[in-house]
Amino acid sequence: MPNTAKIVLGLGGICIGLLGYRYAYYLSRFGEELDAIGSTRPMGEVEPTNWKVILTQISFLFLAALGAFTALSGMFAP
Repeated sequence: MPNTAKIVLGLGGICIGLLGYRYAYYLSRFGEELDAIGSTRPMGEVEPTNWKVILTQISFLFLAALGAFTALSGMFAP
């Protein structure tokens, strides 16, 4: 019998992971804007580095893969 809680949790992880991958630049930029609070550089002028955007994308892809694993394990639970 499928485990509904695992399936829903997995689908949520997939959705958040794919949305995070899609908007990784904006999420990284938001983080940089938070880091700019209190510095002399205006918040509107900050830009995330390429490695930070790529690291954010990899992290969210890992979350999506973990969500897929969780959903599949919930579907095929004994």
